[in-house]
Amino acid sequence: MVYVDPAYTSQECAECHHIEKKNRVNQALFICRSCGVVAHADRNASHMIAQRGETVWTAGRESHIPATP
Repeated sequence: MVYVDPAYTSQECAECHHIEKKNRVNQALFICRSCGVVAHADRNASHMIAQRGETVWTAGRESHIPATP
């Protein structure tokens, strides 16, 4: 298991990686303003988290969980 920073995963396109607040149309709908991909917002965000996790895992980097305040 690896830690993935969830920042902007709800705004980043899992296809082209364009980040924009307006990509998240509402709670359930994601439409990329760059490439036009349409997806369920949670599904898109989960793909982003998986991609980031795979990047950390394959790079062999250590996973650091942020300290609890």
